[in-house]
Amino acid sequence: MLLCDTDPNPVTLVNPDSLSPFFLVCDHAGFTFPKALKNLGLTKEDQQRHISGDIGIKGVGEKLSSLLHATLITQSYSRLVIDCNRNTLNPTLIAPTSDDTVIPGNQNLSLEQQQARITEIYQPYHQKISDLLDCRLQRNIHTVFVSLHSFTPKMQNGEKRPWHAGILHEYSDKFSLLFKQKLQENYAYPIGDNQPYALTEKNDYTVPNHALKRNIPYLELEIRQDLITTSEQQEEWAERLSFLLPIALKDYTIL
Repeated sequence: MLLCDTDPNPVTLVNPDSLSPFFLVCDHAGFTFPKALKNLGLTKEDQQRHISGDIGIKGVGEKLSSLLHATLITQSYSRLVIDCNRNTLNPTLIAPTSDDTVIPGNQNLSLEQQQARITEIYQPYHQKISDLLDCRLQRNIHTVFVSLHSFTPKMQNGEKRPWHAGILHEYSDKFSLLFKQKLQENYAYPIGDNQPYALTEKNDYTVPNHALKRNIPYLELEIRQDLITTSEQQEEWAERLSFLLPIALKDYTIL
């Protein structure tokens, strides 16, 4: 066993019975470490850096869920414990290094240690998403899958990211591109197209596994972290998204 009775549940669920078409998930919302892992040997500073989780996105997700009355599922633990947006064969599922930082507690793990993280954290998160999506589809509830992330404005090597937000998409991306158009029409700053990352089935798991396989319209959105650091900034982005998502969905259903 990895988790003890005092460790938090790996899955946080808001509005599970919502009939809103928007279904929100945050793979990297958490910054918690199971007590048994002793913070993976990281300093307090590293535990709160972007390598540990998506800074600010949990607040955006919670505020957006409230504004849209939408279901929200978040993952409680740091992505350095296990990255829930990777398939189980991806070498960065449990990263030994991240942005040039060595993760001491992820070195030379046994198969048993790796499997404990998969079984107790990764699988419950994705099972909950699957169960709720399948229930919605059985009830014919129209669903748009929205995966929320944030990205650092600058990498350790000095690489700067000028985009204020990015839309990640691959195939079946009509809704994603419609939303990108609406955001660009209503926001005067740079929006990335598959920037700062590209959506691929090799490097992503949540959207391909849950949305693309079910042929559900989807949006994978990245917001730059310095723009959602405070509660006020998070509220601003949540209000922006709550305004634009229904507009994009209306156009999507017409086309």
